Amino acid sequence: MENNVNTTFFTPHQELQPYIESYLFYELKFSGSVTSPLSIYPVARTEMSFILDEYHRFHEVGVDKTDSYPLCFVGLLDHGRHFDVFPKKLVMVMFKPYGAFKLFGIPQRYFSNQATDVRLLFPEINSLTEQLREVAKQPDMVVARLEGWLLKRLLASEKTDVNSVAYACEQIQKSHGLIRIAELSKQVGVSETNLGVQFRDKVGFSAKAFSRIVRFNNVNSFIRKNNAVNWQELVYKFDFFDQNHFIKEFKRFYGCTPSQWHSGLSKFDP
Repeated sequence: MENNVNTTFFTPHQELQPYIESYLFYELKFSGSVTSPLSIYPVARTEMSFILDEYHRFHEVGVDKTDSYPLCFVGLLDHGRHFDVFPKKLVMVMFKPYGAFKLFGIPQRYFSNQATDVRLLFPEINSLTEQLREVAKQPDMVVARLEGWLLKRLLASEKTDVNSVAYACEQIQKSHGLIRIAELSKQVGVSETNLGVQFRDKVGFSAKAFSRIVRFNNVNSFIRKNNAVNWQELVYKFDFFDQNHFIKEFKRFYGCTPSQWHSGLSKFDP
């Protein structure tokens, strides 16, 4: 079976750009059974998906549970997840780390490593879903209607402050996840304890855990760009205690060893 995937990215409205990275319209055209799992790995963002077909189910590999959410919000992940059943057509909002808190005002710690039915958060959203499905064959119209709703949420959240956490996230990403939390708290002007509380509420994990996610995103990028990887150099470059520490952490995030990932031998090769 050969999968034919169409993906289109859209740039958010200028007023939403501080909080949303992009929109993704995803359409999978296939015949027969899906044989390649959909793999999701930790990234420094949260996501909201609106399913545009009737193939609602998500089934996670190795988990005796099927989620049937037509609208799904996924908080930050600190480990990989793999699905062998998933929708064929959806539009996805990719939030910046603190973006969902800004627009919705709901503590993000409740959503870490979780998929939540959006209808439980916003009971009135069924009307929007029907509007999106009416124009499902026109990705630009889907995004326009979705964005109209998000702009209303932004207007309603005018007093919600994420400036300190946004600055801290920027510094973590600029440092590739290597900035010390003590130094970061000094820059932000709050105690490490206060910074941790703000991050858990507005991002989903502590500043330290978020830094680990950012660091491993950069490790992954480094591995992908280099045909021959000097693992000892990589351990030093990304400030791991030793190679064993690096391998243990990598397996938690990606489910395989760094060399397996690099050589494409992982069962869930991306």
